[in-house]
Amino acid sequence: MALVRKAHGNKLTAMMQVRNEANRYLQSVLNDLSEYVDELVVLDDASTDDTYDLVSTYPKVVSLQRAEDSLYGVHEGALKQRLFAATVATEPDWILALDADEMFERRFKQEVRSLINQTQWDWYAFRFYHFWHSQTHYRIDKLWAPTQYGPRLFRYMRGAVYRWNDQALHGGSLPNNLVSDFPGRTSDLRIKHYGYAGSSEETLAKYQFYITRDPDSEFCPRHHYDSMLDQNPQLECWQE
Repeated sequence: MALVRKAHGNKLTAMMQVRNEANRYLQSVLNDLSEYVDELVVLDDASTDDTYDLVSTYPKVVSLQRAEDSLYGVHEGALKQRLFAATVATEPDWILALDADEMFERRFKQEVRSLINQTQWDWYAFRFYHFWHSQTHYRIDKLWAPTQYGPRLFRYMRGAVYRWNDQALHGGSLPNNLVSDFPGRTSDLRIKHYGYAGSSEETLAKYQFYITRDPDSEFCPRHHYDSMLDQNPQLECWQE
């Protein structure tokens, strides 16, 4: 089957997994996404709060599924593949994968259509800025510095082979063969990650979750986990 790359009129579909996000950043993230994506596909990973009800109020959500038992930290790979299958069922042209605590900088709204309405590239990777106990300052030291790029936007083509990491944690948000098998590029557009923007107590709880689910550091080096508890991280003020 020949792979089809459309140059114009591509549909942009965002996919997201959520769990107990109703009182965090989810509403802001969904409000922002609703301004520029065509459709939203959401998988609720057995939330026990009002996350599911909140997501259901957004008109652009065309697929909303709920898992009975949480898979995050247990079999994240299966969770990602279920979300991907639900997204593919909506016949997207391009897929954007974001978490419930991630948002692009404002100029992404004006530039995203130029990214997807072309035939040269099949994926884009972006730099992540990890906001630290603040929504104004991000971390610039150690492994948290915004130097690494992660693919989050890709063209979906019927007939293409997409493979996923099959692991409990940190398996990536998109197929693991994108970079090796398809042409793509990095972008200077930035992603704001608010997962650590809350209190030090929230960061400690996340740290304890990770080391409990990954006691042998199979999925992430222990020194990276431990760096979550640094008392004096280096921070820089965000500028749009």
